[in-house]
Amino acid sequence: MDNPHYKISQHIYTEYRVDGRRVVWDASNVRHIERDHPERGIVQPEVEEALNDPQRIESAENRHGVSYHTVVGMTVKGRLLVVVWVDHAAGRFPVHARQAGRRAARRYYG
Repeated sequence: MDNPHYKISQHIYTEYRVDGRRVVWDASNVRHIERDHPERGIVQPEVEEALNDPQRIESAENRHGVSYHTVVGMTVKGRLLVVVWVDHAAGRFPVHARQAGRRAARRYYG
């Protein structure tokens, strides 16, 4: 897409420079990502690998004054993940992670 700014159903999406700050974990995001969704089989190290993938694609969506950053990135074992994080004073705070679907994979391999 040539235009880095586009609007979809009341949400603003913008292309975003990749963020290299540290990944912030606490009991709540570990529980949500690893334990609340065991069927996904995603663990902390994989989330960090995807967030730090040098080829990752990162975008941001502003919803109700909060910027949700979405990263499509590869793990060391070749698993393509979609990770959503929010800004935290100490770095990037992951709030969601899942296996990338076809659309995200096409975008990544594009």
